[in-house]
Amino acid sequence: MKKKLAIILAIFSLLVVSAALWQAHEAATLEERLLQIDRRTQANRLLELSLPRVQAEISRLINAERAKLGDKPPIGLMYYNLPPEGKADFNSGFFMLTSRGLQAPVGDDGVKHWLEKNPIILDTIRRKADNPAAPVIDPDKGPTFDPDIHLPVFGTYQVVDPNLDIPLKLTDTPGPFFAWFYEGLLVCQRSIPTSHGNGTDGFVIDVPKLAAHLLPLVEPGLAEPEIRLIQRGEVSNLSPLPLILKPGSKITLPDSGAREQALRGTVASAWLISILSIIILFGLLAFYARLERRRSDFVSAVTHELRTPLTSFNLYTEMLRDGKLPPEKVAEYHETLYRESRRLGHLVENVLAFAKLTRGKVRGRQDSGACSKLLPELFDKVKARLANAGFACHYTLDPRTTLITLRTDLLSVEQILTNLADNAVKYAETDHPAVNINVLQVHRTLAIRFADNGPGIPPEVSRDLFRPFSRSAKSENGRKPGIGLGLALSRDLARSIGGELSLEKSDASGSTFLLTLPLGE
Repeated sequence: MKKKLAIILAIFSLLVVSAALWQAHEAATLEERLLQIDRRTQANRLLELSLPRVQAEISRLINAERAKLGDKPPIGLMYYNLPPEGKADFNSGFFMLTSRGLQAPVGDDGVKHWLEKNPIILDTIRRKADNPAAPVIDPDKGPTFDPDIHLPVFGTYQVVDPNLDIPLKLTDTPGPFFAWFYEGLLVCQRSIPTSHGNGTDGFVIDVPKLAAHLLPLVEPGLAEPEIRLIQRGEVSNLSPLPLILKPGSKITLPDSGAREQALRGTVASAWLISILSIIILFGLLAFYARLERRRSDFVSAVTHELRTPLTSFNLYTEMLRDGKLPPEKVAEYHETLYRESRRLGHLVENVLAFAKLTRGKVRGRQDSGACSKLLPELFDKVKARLANAGFACHYTLDPRTTLITLRTDLLSVEQILTNLADNAVKYAETDHPAVNINVLQVHRTLAIRFADNGPGIPPEVSRDLFRPFSRSAKSENGRKPGIGLGLALSRDLARSIGGELSLEKSDASGSTFLLTLPLGE
């Protein structure tokens, strides 16, 4: 059973320590996790506030550039001029692509030269003129094929009338603008129906310069916002362009000081609870270990105390039974047996009383009467007990106690004084042992001083004097009988009837114990 209990305690201890450490870990990371949640929530809120303004500004800027191209592009001219309004700083250049080839406004042919050096991009512009949903060519994967017509889509440009002698004319209204991007290049173009197939015009957008116009409109709480082209797996939140507004890593939180202070208080509380849990656990383990040690001491002490008188009983009763004693020794042996039986009875009485007090049971008996009547009878019993041990005993009562009514448990008081008397007898080391008992009234209590003229109690022993099963070195060496329970029981008895027992003084001239009892109404 003891082994099973130890295993259960070990498992329980491990669980408690693990739980406390886990709670400490959770407390240590709580602040950062809550801050991440706050940042994410704040970022989403600031994005929701910023997106309408940024979106409106994008629409205004892009529509302004689209309007510069007009509804009737000059497709039949060999050259055409830059719109009178010029172009925005984020517009890298206008372009037009028809059956006559690639064109750019006079004096602004930088984009034209760049596209001519990148035929893959130019081919994508051409294909999207016929089909805006056509895929963007990835040069690393080569040309793509249309499984329906079994012709390479790469570089295909369908011509309605290949006769170039026929003038190039606009046959319908240009289509809506659409945007696409490839490797950082953002193109905004539209389809132009002509007599020689679909042409296209549009402009190339410098994304960083466009972002410079938009970022000031973002909420100041987003300290490092970012506007860029979308990446794989992302969805644009800035239509009609494939752009995305990201909040960045630095988010300014409102009242962050108060927030951090509250979080620090929570974290400190969690740490404190974890530490207290571990302290309480080890305190319980220490208490259990102490309880086990006391139980072991109790068994050892009681066994030792019972062995000696039982041995005497066995030996003397056997000799009396067999008639091996001289007649003149019979009375002496009877006296020894009587004395040992009294000692055993006193031991058993102390053990039973201590067990009852440990379980919270008290006698609950109340004796009431004048001090001058109750106490002398009690002191006479103690005096007789001491006289049998060769002690001189004197007791005095304060004259004022004749008018005092005492209401208490006299049996408990008698047991306390009997234990004090037995200790005095046990440790007496003088030729003329004596005990003085003085009774005084102190405020609302009755004070009984029990003083002997023994060798006194050493300081190292007095610290644990009232601890159960605590004995002096002489007792431990077997020189004095007892189990170290008398004083502990006496103090518990005194407290159970509303009083107190303490060591008032102890020196080479003897020891004085003070027993205080409450007075009756």
